[in-house]
Amino acid sequence: MRVLVTGGSGYFGKSLVRALLGAGMRPRLFVRDPGRLGGLDLGKVEVAVGDLLYRSSLRRALEGCEAVFHAAALVKRWVPDRRAFDRVNVEGTEALIREAGARRIVYTSSFFALGCSDDGPGGVIDEDHRRDPEHWHTDYERTKALADVRVRALASEGAPVVTLYPAVLYGPGDMTEGNIVGRLVLDFAAGRLPGIPCRGDRKWGYAFVEDVAGGHLLAFEKGKPGDRFILGGENCTADRFFEVLAGVLGRRPPRLHLPYGLVWSAALFQEVLARLFARDPRLTRAEAATYRHHWAYDDSRARKELGYRGRPLEEGLRATVEALLPKR
Repeated sequence: MRVLVTGGSGYFGKSLVRALLGAGMRPRLFVRDPGRLGGLDLGKVEVAVGDLLYRSSLRRALEGCEAVFHAAALVKRWVPDRRAFDRVNVEGTEALIREAGARRIVYTSSFFALGCSDDGPGGVIDEDHRRDPEHWHTDYERTKALADVRVRALASEGAPVVTLYPAVLYGPGDMTEGNIVGRLVLDFAAGRLPGIPCRGDRKWGYAFVEDVAGGHLLAFEKGKPGDRFILGGENCTADRFFEVLAGVLGRRPPRLHLPYGLVWSAALFQEVLARLFARDPRLTRAEAATYRHHWAYDDSRARKELGYRGRPLEEGLRATVEALLPKR
């Protein structure tokens, strides 16, 4: 089966492409820059160059494809033009679903679309959580939430789309801006992490990238139009995360917790440098604000209805460290 894949050049996208190839599918990768496809076997995929916002290139890419895996998104801390998030994450997603017509679509959303989990039982929420539609932190979170509203509306109108909400992705792969955990692993291993940002008792959900890619195949095989599934793994506090990572690396976990005011000030400094020197900041004030909340999720629906399984954090971090630091 020939399927169109958007976002196939990204951190998660490459893992998804490999999973599709392993399942015997024929991926056609819709990308803006073919030069970012390193690490994939280009002899086994088709490449269609274009942009989600150019309908003509999108229509050409869809020709002959029976289904779509839409994983493309603007995943950045900051860009000079905030509207870029809206154009890619919201308008691009809606354009793709409308152009795809009756083709089956598996859409990769984000846990951010569901909102923080502070008000959930034990700091954990599921797919039915009703987030505050007027409160968000980053432009990425804002536009993934807005896109989720649009996609649900299109699904109610008959669009054959299944929406997936991966937790924080981690595991082997390119060191893109979306590979947050990979950067944490390298920084901690190199002694560049001064402490744990804010309070260490905030829960986050972590999902191994290959498990999530497999979850996309399960959703394609078993999901029904309009279905929505969280693809998670283990929920744990920041203190627990670094305790596990330290154990894998044979180090002592950090004990210092950096006060929110200090983290916020460091983020402001990074933003000033970004504007002065036209470079990406390592942290933004909006991102710093997310550290004050729980972002933990219940993936029992995917486990029950799809047969999805997310591996334990220690197992996943061990595989991540072995991939990123093979000679340690």
